[in-house]
Amino acid sequence: MKKLLAGLLGPLLLGACASIPNPDAPLPWDSQVVHGQLPNGLAYHLVRETSQPGRLDLRLTVKAGSVDEAEDQVGVAHMVEHLAFHSRAGGEHSLRQRMGELGWVQGRHFNAMTSYERTQYLIGPPAGVRQAPQALQALADLVFAGDYTAADLERERPIVIEEWRGGLGVAQRMNEQRTASQRVGSAYPGHRTIGNEAAIRSASLERLKAFQSRWYLPNNMVLSAVGDFDPQQLKAQIEQAFGKAQAGTVPSRAQRELPLDDKLKIFRLQDPQSGSNQVALLFRLHEPDSRGTTYTALREKLIDRMTLSALVDTLRRQPHSAGVRSLTAQKTLIGEHSTVLGIAAGVDGQAHEQALQGLLTEIERLRQHGFSKADHKRERTAIARLATKTVNNQTPRTFEQWVEQLNNAAVQDRPVSERAAVGRRYQKVLRTVSLRDLNERLALWLDSPDRVLQISAPGTSAVTLPSVAAVQAQQAALAAGRLPEPVRKAPPAAPAAALTLPAAPASATVVERATYPDQQVEQWRLSNGDRLVWLKRPGAEGQVQLQAESSAGYRLDGAPVWRVQMAAQLAVRSGAVGMAPQALANWRQAKRANLSLDHQPQRLQLSLGAPPEQLQALLQSYRISQTASIDPALFGESRAELLQRLRSRPDDVRSRQEAALRQLKYGTDHWQTPTAEAVEALTVEQLNADWQQLASSPVTYYLMADVPAEQLETMVRSLLATIPRRAEPVASQPVLQQPGQRRADLAIALEPRAVLQASSYHPQPWSPEAAVRVAVLRDLANQRLKAQLRGEASGVYRLRFDSELNPDTQRIESSLTFTCDPARVDELWAMAQRTLAGLDVDQAWVAGERRELLRQESKRRDDAQTQFKRLALSDRRWQDPRYLKTQAQLPEALTVPELQQQARHLFPLENQVQLRLLPTAGALEQAR
Repeated sequence: MKKLLAGLLGPLLLGACASIPNPDAPLPWDSQVVHGQLPNGLAYHLVRETSQPGRLDLRLTVKAGSVDEAEDQVGVAHMVEHLAFHSRAGGEHSLRQRMGELGWVQGRHFNAMTSYERTQYLIGPPAGVRQAPQALQALADLVFAGDYTAADLERERPIVIEEWRGGLGVAQRMNEQRTASQRVGSAYPGHRTIGNEAAIRSASLERLKAFQSRWYLPNNMVLSAVGDFDPQQLKAQIEQAFGKAQAGTVPSRAQRELPLDDKLKIFRLQDPQSGSNQVALLFRLHEPDSRGTTYTALREKLIDRMTLSALVDTLRRQPHSAGVRSLTAQKTLIGEHSTVLGIAAGVDGQAHEQALQGLLTEIERLRQHGFSKADHKRERTAIARLATKTVNNQTPRTFEQWVEQLNNAAVQDRPVSERAAVGRRYQKVLRTVSLRDLNERLALWLDSPDRVLQISAPGTSAVTLPSVAAVQAQQAALAAGRLPEPVRKAPPAAPAAALTLPAAPASATVVERATYPDQQVEQWRLSNGDRLVWLKRPGAEGQVQLQAESSAGYRLDGAPVWRVQMAAQLAVRSGAVGMAPQALANWRQAKRANLSLDHQPQRLQLSLGAPPEQLQALLQSYRISQTASIDPALFGESRAELLQRLRSRPDDVRSRQEAALRQLKYGTDHWQTPTAEAVEALTVEQLNADWQQLASSPVTYYLMADVPAEQLETMVRSLLATIPRRAEPVASQPVLQQPGQRRADLAIALEPRAVLQASSYHPQPWSPEAAVRVAVLRDLANQRLKAQLRGEASGVYRLRFDSELNPDTQRIESSLTFTCDPARVDELWAMAQRTLAGLDVDQAWVAGERRELLRQESKRRDDAQTQFKRLALSDRRWQDPRYLKTQAQLPEALTVPELQQQARHLFPLENQVQLRLLPTAGALEQAR
């Protein structure tokens, strides 16, 4: 009988085991994601999201980038991305032309990008899901047609060269140095995404097609789609567009990993235009176990995260030794399992040798003592809080969040899981992570034998690199001794003084009222001369929003701009005399009544937002700023920081370029960087006098709140109407481009390129209708300029035209910027002028723009931020809310005659000024 029972139970037990899920299985996909593969291996991730009716976002990720190039293919991955748009897929016209005929605009409706490890093609058709078949077929043709020609390559080659040229500069040069040192020995430094000029000029059609045929395989691609579609119908359309492509063998990706050794490598990172000043020690490792969403992978990832967080906190707590301004750490993931931990010390002045000693000391201190129980507890508490918040988060993902999540899934090769499931797994994993785990992970990182020492110095300042032997001797000497333990907790701060709010004087009065019931607006004039314009509806996310504006801009007679701006910035962080700035900051944060500052030439604007129940705190927060006295300690810290920046800042091209452009446009450089002597002579009394002048100017308040009028009036009379103001507004000066044509050339660039910056203006009274006409013409001008200068002339890649009807200056203010070969700048400038002067519109284009504006306006009328902005614009122009009444008629402003008339004033010849930033003779010679 026992044998029988055993025989019966055996299959049952086996069956039960088979149905138990693997406890270490990856987290499943979120149920909203429809995912799978076509028979040829193309993966698809689809999310139906209907919050934006009809919208469709498609992204095709090819898992191949510049690091996958062969040695003779430098720059080819990026050039394939460009040439894909020249493919015809057997038709008469290129894919770019086909998409243009559908009304799709590059940059708005379709685009592409290449990185080290992937290439992405993006399409968001203007007609949304109705154009899904065309969009999917366009994506399939982009990656599979490959029938571009040698003539296409020669047409596109100059554009790619201009993209390379446009990316040159100090940021690119420093980034190349960082990559060359951080990823030394790997394929990354030699395969920058854009390539280099020589590689671009020599790339052949055969090399492009060889790269595409090797990597552009359906089983090496992921298609992500978010939109208002039926997933089953979209799957059928995907099969129709992509199903005929043949799968292939995906090559090895070993080139994506860092080759490790047991050596210390030392690099200098320096550029004449860079202010970077630090010493960093990098530890390079292979850590394959922390990628993925299995229990084991998430545990490894959590240990990494907690260890790095504890490391950063520990470094911040340490007192700085001589030569060290700051200590920090960060970790970089590379390829499938390579990682780099960097621990860096900011250097004070030229004290690189001392900073290196300080950095090595802190690293050895960490190696000897590790983390404490308190560190572990703090990290556990933070993760537990975050996991609980994630589990309890029932808010559906937005359209944009789904796009981001699916994009991350394609890039990182992982599923998008339900947030609650991720949170629960982290809660489970967290219980198993001990202090020992964190210390063992820290030891693993710090004991890596593959190390890179980076030493950065600003400008052309001299710095001597230590030898490998000298650094190793320093490390050995530190390891031979016993260092004191790290500072385990921040030094006890002085007890935060409870914030005592000054008592408001007896209430003042509201002396005048006007009501606009159709727009839900009231206007009050207060007894101190201030005005309140109240839009009686909830602000963004139900908050109360307050915007206080005055004429106290930063261009005051007799005071330098930098000093006036510094006064305003410090005043809003200070309180009344004796009020600790930190106590004020803590109170504002607790009341969620934080304040932001926007200081323009002719306007001082303070903005606050808070929940409705914190309305009184919001008004108190503003009142404190108006009666503030700048805190002496805050002033001392800010002055010392400004002096440090001035003394370490290189004489860079950008600063000289901006100063020359201001001089050219305005006839004077209204913004001048202060000298160290001027900052040293600055006193807190000067800044207080500046702030008192600014704060005395009468204010207009724009308030958006759904609160009872009686409650609001009581607070306004007490907290706002009693703020002392002067009778007349502060007179700040406008910043206006001077009339006439002017040109200046500045031959100081270190790169072999020309940067042309041109601007023009036309006087015109502001109105919503005129402003929207300028906005649509700006977009049209950008399209036409790119079609001519990039498409027709193959002369530029980076080009931007901007135009705005400025309500402050009552002018159409326009600017054009592009980079190009210095030899072609005259030709391309003349072409740009002709394009802008001949800007014309037709009925079909106008009809399309009106439809698009109607669609946008249907959202904007429900958008609290847009309505708040339009309230302020209307009041500044007419002192009433008529814009809120007439906004529904905006699309009617787009007519052919009015747009044609407006186009003639977009970039008028008589007021054009241009600055040409040109290369030095040495830069040109080096380029040759």
